[in-house]
Amino acid sequence: MNRQPRPQLADEVHTVLTEDGWSIQLFRRRNTAAPGEPVLLVHGLAANRLNFEAPHGHAIVDTLEAEGCDCWLIELRCCESATPPEGRDLGDVSFDDYLYKDLPAAIAYIRATTGHDKVHWVGHSMGAMLLYAYNVVFGSEHLASVVARGAPAGFRNVAFAPPALLFRLTMVAPRAVRTLLKAITPIAQSLRPGFLAFPVNWDNVHPELDARVLFNMVEAVPPQVAHEFDEWLSTGSWRVRGRQVDVTAKLPEIDLPLLVVCGKDDPLTPEPRIRQFFDALPGKDKQLLLLSRKNGVSADYGHADLLFGKRGPEEVYRPALEWIQSHPVKRVRRRPARKAAAAPARRASAAADGSSVKPAKSSAKAKPAPEQQLSRELDGYEPRPREVLLASGTHVLRPRGALVHWRSTHRHQQQLDPLLVSWLRLVQSSQTPSRFLVAYRQVIRGSHCPTDWLARALEPDN
Repeated sequence: MNRQPRPQLADEVHTVLTEDGWSIQLFRRRNTAAPGEPVLLVHGLAANRLNFEAPHGHAIVDTLEAEGCDCWLIELRCCESATPPEGRDLGDVSFDDYLYKDLPAAIAYIRATTGHDKVHWVGHSMGAMLLYAYNVVFGSEHLASVVARGAPAGFRNVAFAPPALLFRLTMVAPRAVRTLLKAITPIAQSLRPGFLAFPVNWDNVHPELDARVLFNMVEAVPPQVAHEFDEWLSTGSWRVRGRQVDVTAKLPEIDLPLLVVCGKDDPLTPEPRIRQFFDALPGKDKQLLLLSRKNGVSADYGHADLLFGKRGPEEVYRPALEWIQSHPVKRVRRRPARKAAAAPARRASAAADGSSVKPAKSSAKAKPAPEQQLSRELDGYEPRPREVLLASGTHVLRPRGALVHWRSTHRHQQQLDPLLVSWLRLVQSSQTPSRFLVAYRQVIRGSHCPTDWLARALEPDN
């Protein structure tokens, strides 16, 4: 079989090293001719950056990039693009790791790379929950504006009982749950499930949403993260930092330029609870966007269709863009990496003609930013836009849309669930025409196989 990895849509892929030795990925989309202000996009639970890239051409990152935003799509350490340090694995992850390790490192890296002192933040579901928790813990010093989409404002009175069962199953059998989600998600539009992890208005899903993208979008939920969500749902108390910081109690103290986006039929964001949360916010620079027919949009939005609704570009993404544009950020910092590169050249020139050069001031004397106290010094990082070492091998980047080389070396990827392999082989060999099988054939045939290691796994045994 001649299969190729999925196209890499990013202009650049950056590897960021966290304080505790993890490597996480930032996927950059921008107009290189006129790069604008940086926007960090943070995905939801059991998902990855494809939250913001699907369907291609109709996703929020397409809207933001077209208007000049410098988009940085993070994949947290729960994703297969991450590389854990020795002795850790992709299942050994907590919500605190995202909050205290991944996001401070990512924000510090983006600031150092772009020269902007602040970033905009767009978060969906858990990505917006992390936004709230980040503001509670670190404040808003480095956040220019934020867009929170489909984020529960705490866990009281949230209709989330079926997914709570899924969290409990994940704690016991995480790989089995991942296999279940991988199996169901590509055919969700055909089956229209209304249970477990599918809080979505299926009548409002964009028709170009591809089964292959849905398959690739699913990531495993780490058991510890599942345990934390189950505990928050059971107690109604949302605590981080080893239960020391009560985010629920501090939510009314959030004071930053905030656009809250929620769907009328989203069970995670019941309208009375969201309005109570919104009205209690102390700041005046805030806006609530409730997507319902009553408010003039095309549909009563659910949860997942905030990502890929039929009219998402004009009803969901455009308001987010306008919110970002209304809170401009000045570029006030130079790239430290350029200074570091220029210093040896000056010293060499001085040595040649016998003159002396005053030593450059050490960057260690500069007052560190709050997030840099929790992450490694990132000022010396220099992006390598043409060749970047990733968790699963080496990607040689080419113009957006072109295929990239993927050499599979990561041990975690070699542990593809045998049940999923058997299921895909069965579908591949079946001649029964049905929407169910057609959806899976979209996944495993053609040029969009998730990775070459999956292609090899599907080859007949010798």
